[in-house]
Amino acid sequence: MFKSIFLAAGLLMMACFTPAIAQDVNPQVRFDEANNLYRQSKFTEAANIYQQLIDAGYTARPLYLNAGNAWYKAGKTGQAVYNYEKALQLSPEDAAIKHNLSVANQKVNGYVGDLPLVFFQRWWLQLQHLHSSNGWAVGAVIFIWILIASLIINSQIPGLHNKYLQWANYLFGVLFLVYLLMAIDTYSIANNHNSGIVLTGTVKVKAAPDDNSKELFELHEGMKVKLVDATSEYCKVELNDGKNGWVSCAAIKRL
Repeated sequence: MFKSIFLAAGLLMMACFTPAIAQDVNPQVRFDEANNLYRQSKFTEAANIYQQLIDAGYTARPLYLNAGNAWYKAGKTGQAVYNYEKALQLSPEDAAIKHNLSVANQKVNGYVGDLPLVFFQRWWLQLQHLHSSNGWAVGAVIFIWILIASLIINSQIPGLHNKYLQWANYLFGVLFLVYLLMAIDTYSIANNHNSGIVLTGTVKVKAAPDDNSKELFELHEGMKVKLVDATSEYCKVELNDGKNGWVSCAAIKRL
């Protein structure tokens, strides 16, 4: 059902853009070791190595996807869902990740799916995924410099008042604003940690952040929840169907 993806290029990119770990640990060697263990059906051992690389600061689609596959095969649905969700954050339109996440969610007791999006919400999401936050920011910088250069040319060269150049200035100004707003929006989304995955078997949801408060319902391993409030020990969670309550924060791993 699941295809383990072995992409050396992915790990090389991680080595360039993510924090380094101890010099005596070669991430490519560890990644290959985990891949070999997966092929030998040693899923827990493979998952642990993938997770060690993730915990060391390496983040890439193939690493999260392989970790999700290994945890799923090892019977750890919560860890599998968590890693698929992280992979999906990096590649929102990836069909393989969506499929694997969907299959894993079928094993989640009491799974509540996301509400269907209306057409303009789908369009907005597609626009967000057109570039990363860095890509939108680079575009904003490019368009503002083009706009500045065009305004200087238009004002400094005598007799140059071409209407097409003026319309181009308006266009560059609009594109700058769009790219700037999208850069802010996508950065905010990428750094939003107000959702999480239940990693423990069964969690009692209470009416208040107190051990003695009334139990409302249960959460099960692998369920995705929205975090709306928190104390030092308890987190208030909300499901897609509107149910909410308080659980121990230790039971939830933030995305």
